[in-house]
Order: sequence, then C-alpha cells, then structure tokens
Amino acid sequence: MQSGQVIRHKGVITGIDPLTAEIITEEACASCHAKGYCSLSGKKRKIITRLKEPEDWKPVVGEEVWIEMCTRLGFKALWYGMVLPAIILGVSVACGELLNLAEWLLGLIALMNIGIYYFVLYLLKDRIQNDFYFTVHHIEP
Repeated sequence: MQSGQVIRHKGVITGIDPLTAEIITEEACASCHAKGYCSLSGKKRKIITRLKEPEDWKPVVGEEVWIEMCTRLGFKALWYGMVLPAIILGVSVACGELLNLAEWLLGLIALMNIGIYYFVLYLLKDRIQNDFYFTVHHIEP
C-alpha cells in the first residue's frame, strides 16, 4: 500500500477466483439509540472485486478481513468524476459567452462536452481501473 492515510473496513471473503469480499457500511446514525424508529438509518452491502492480497496469505471463503484503500485513490476518483467535468463545463460556458452564443446553443455545447468527456472516460476505463484497488489484510486474532 502506498504511504498516507487509509480507509479501513471489516469485510468477509465471498469468493476466491477472482478474490471478492463483502463489506457492510453503516450510515452515521445507525449507531443511534432511536435507529429502530427512524427511517433514515440503514446498512448497505457492498461487493469489492478489485482486491490485492498479500503474497504469504491464502484467503478462505467466510474469513473476516480488513479491506483498505489509500485515501489518495479516493481523491483521484473524485478528480476524474467531479472536478474535471466541472472544469470542462466552466470552460465551455466561458468560451460560449465570449463568442456571444445563444443560451440554448451554449447549453447544448456544454452538455455535449461533458458527454464527450464521460464517453472518453468510459473508453479508458480498463486503463484507469488498474489505478484503483483495495488491499486485503488478515485479521490477527
């Protein structure tokens, strides 16, 4: 794992080939004493498939493990998914305003640019996907 802070969750191994695990995330209010009466609390199950395991350990289905991701990778995903599209949108609108385009045309061009960006991101998904992974660690008794 790279240096820096990590996000860590307890998980359970659900498959070996390929290695998959399941984590259960709880919302902030799930530990509240009134969670049984409130409709806002809840748990979500997530299946993690992009896992790297230590070389000296063989996972077993049903085993509890730590699943970690470097926070730097989370910020990278945020950059690709939200920041770059916002920049593209802002540049598109600014250029359209400088060219005195009609508002409907400006909106259409801005939406097309965002669509093109997400399409290119989709085409590069296999290459980008290799940058994002979780590591699995055995929980010591």
